[in-house]
Amino acid sequence: MTWMLNVYFNTTKTPKVRSYTVPRAGAWVNIEAPTTVELEYIAKKLKLDIDLLNDGIDPNESPRIERDVNSIYIYTRYCLPESEKQTTSPLLLILTPNNLVTIARRPYNDHKPIIKKAGSTQNQAQLALEILTQINNGYSKRINNVSKRIWQIRSQLDKSHIDNKDFISFIDLEEDLSDFLLALEPMNTSLNTLLSAKYFRAYEEDRDDFEDLELTTKELIGLANSRLKTIQNIREAYSTITANNLNKVFKLMTSITILMSIFTIITGVYSMNIALPLAHEGYVFWVLLGFSALIIGVLATIFRRKKWL
Repeated sequence: MTWMLNVYFNTTKTPKVRSYTVPRAGAWVNIEAPTTVELEYIAKKLKLDIDLLNDGIDPNESPRIERDVNSIYIYTRYCLPESEKQTTSPLLLILTPNNLVTIARRPYNDHKPIIKKAGSTQNQAQLALEILTQINNGYSKRINNVSKRIWQIRSQLDKSHIDNKDFISFIDLEEDLSDFLLALEPMNTSLNTLLSAKYFRAYEEDRDDFEDLELTTKELIGLANSRLKTIQNIREAYSTITANNLNKVFKLMTSITILMSIFTIITGVYSMNIALPLAHEGYVFWVLLGFSALIIGVLATIFRRKKWL
């Protein structure tokens, strides 16, 4: 993938967004799929730490906060489309005195609504807030979709229609939720760190908005944990139902085997090559059959009362 360097710039007085090919003061510098050489260029141009920039495109990077001189590095992860095998992808936001810099491995947003809500690219904190809010909205949408799939499978539980492919779906949903939590939990910690005096002095006027974002992140964490618990409860419930149904089948088959064995024992005795009472009488077959039926009927009645049949 060829890297993309997009520099967006506008002000409150000139709201129309203009695009540039090189960074300038007051602009949002958005970089996608950069190589090491290209990151070195950005690091030199904007006086950023090259090692921290390289961390920003690490596919396994976890959300965290770093600080270098006057710049704040916010590492986060955003949701990928449901059709993707990978669930989340890394994104680095850098708050510098003159710019907001974002570095991603692949395209992740539409810049126009973000700039429109922030009002101006010169307001780096608001731009970062809108990006993080959009990321949270992505998680919220994905978790809600997971919830719908869970309740869809849950509705089949009473009808005992859950099969192996539903359990495979549960595994996929659990993996997705676990990936979301791996991103959201450290992100919540990062927001707590960001709100501390050490990092937030320069953006004190935006504190309330970031506190709201932190609250939203906590709610998403709670929702994801709740859905994981729901999946576990459904799986345990269905396992219990399956075991109970299996016990009923075993109980029924055992009862039938016991009842059939009575007739087998009686006829087996009269099949022995020894002298037996009434062995040569023509009606003895009907006597044995009636006697067997009587005993089986009595035992079947007892088994039904005990709910073995």
